[in-house]
Amino acid sequence: MKTKFRLKIFTKLILGFSIVLLSFLTAYVFIYQMLSQNKELTHKVNNDIVPSMSNLNKLSSIVFESKHLLKNWVLFEKETNTPEKHRLIKINQKKYIDTKSDLKQLSKTWNENEQLKLEQVFTLADSWFSQQKDLMKRLNSPEKYEDSNFNLKFYNLVQEGGPLMDLGDNIKSQIDEMYSTKKNILLSYNNKMEKSFLTFTNRIIISGIIVLIMVILITFLFVNSMLVPLNSIRRVISSMSEGELPKKEIYTSTDEIGQMGKVLNELIIGLRQKAEFAKEIEGGNFTGSFKVSGKKDLLGNSLLAMRNSLAEADKHESLRRKENEERSWITQGISEFNDIIREHSGTQEQFALTSINKLTRYTNSQVGGFYLLNESDPENIFLELAAFYAYDRHKFFEEKILPGENLIGQCYYEKDTIFLTDIPAGYIKISSGLGKEDARSLIIVPLIYNNKIYGIIELASINIFEPYQIEFIERVGEIIASTISNIRLNKQKSHFIDEIKETSDIRIVSKNKFDIDNELEELISENNELIKENEELRKQLKGI
Repeated sequence: MKTKFRLKIFTKLILGFSIVLLSFLTAYVFIYQMLSQNKELTHKVNNDIVPSMSNLNKLSSIVFESKHLLKNWVLFEKETNTPEKHRLIKINQKKYIDTKSDLKQLSKTWNENEQLKLEQVFTLADSWFSQQKDLMKRLNSPEKYEDSNFNLKFYNLVQEGGPLMDLGDNIKSQIDEMYSTKKNILLSYNNKMEKSFLTFTNRIIISGIIVLIMVILITFLFVNSMLVPLNSIRRVISSMSEGELPKKEIYTSTDEIGQMGKVLNELIIGLRQKAEFAKEIEGGNFTGSFKVSGKKDLLGNSLLAMRNSLAEADKHESLRRKENEERSWITQGISEFNDIIREHSGTQEQFALTSINKLTRYTNSQVGGFYLLNESDPENIFLELAAFYAYDRHKFFEEKILPGENLIGQCYYEKDTIFLTDIPAGYIKISSGLGKEDARSLIIVPLIYNNKIYGIIELASINIFEPYQIEFIERVGEIIASTISNIRLNKQKSHFIDEIKETSDIRIVSKNKFDIDNELEELISENNELIKENEELRKQLKGI
């Protein structure tokens, strides 16, 4: 018997959605074309035609107004500084110039003939306003109107039919002609837009009808081929979600939904096996796995509670182990630094180099810098780079940083740790197997002991410093600060003793016995105080 051919669900979905998508795309292309055309026409109208018509009309009004104002200037307005004369002066000095500038800017989008026509108009208008200015200059006072040859010189110029007035009429006529041309173009654009909108509306209606028909057809096909068998499977799953297992097997067919029924039958058999296996879990076997079916699945909820409890216990155990490892890491690091301090007998520069070497490698950093506070000149203190360690190598630089300068100087002022993960580009470059890259985290720690700052430690890494690492660096900073304080104290003590030895003979000769005894008592007292401070430092280091 031949198996009836069936389309797979995936093929059905792809075919149906492809038809709908094609319909949408077709409608979208049509609509987009219409919108693009309308957008172009609208842009042309709003940014070219309408502003051009407005400025042409404005220029025509200026010419018309100036013609009448000029006639009044010659025939009636004999006094100076009259309102109408001021209006004519303003037209010549500002309105015409501004309108001409606006039209030149707008004419860049006009065709060649229109631009040529506009240039001709501007040539005539420039001559027109130039003659106006000349006439206004010649009649700039009431005395000029008393000239016996006034009619011959001026009156005939402003009479209708005269060359000056004819020039003004000619300019206005040409402007109005250009305005009329732009108006006709505007009307044609409006007609195009109206036709475009009508076509646009029709296409939207037709596209909506086509898409609606496609959706209804595809929905009908899906209901018959997919939803009916899916509803049958849904009823079975609904009963299983309540903790019940169906007694009858689900009918299966040859398509994917039939395969789903087959898999569901296998799942029911598996759930029965899990019900038996649950007893073993209650007896102490926690290796089984399961999937909760619903609220009424008592077995599943019990197993889930036990699994969550065990998972939570394991989580707490992992956190505890991690905390112990971090505490152990900090304790070991502090112990190693205490060893360094006990073995150190050199200068503070040597101690700085040893410390930054150890601290950089122990925190898995790539770059480390050790800055000491130089107070040799109390009026000009600064931080100097005493040791620098990078890429498993010591490097030496001469660098001086003033308080408040960049991040190091800022840390000196604030006397608090600066931790950055958003480091300015190019601040520190770190070499790796792939080349040079910016550091991902930067920590700057002040070295403070007894509220006094002795220096700054700067560490950079391509990894993010963890909180426990930051805590460790800060604690080590306190140890390093107390050690530097001790080194400087011992240096001062040694220097003081040397000075005593150099000046002792002079003092003995120059002073009597009473003065010598007093000075010795003071020296012994100062020495005892230094010894006490050293003992306190040792106790603090042992406590850390």
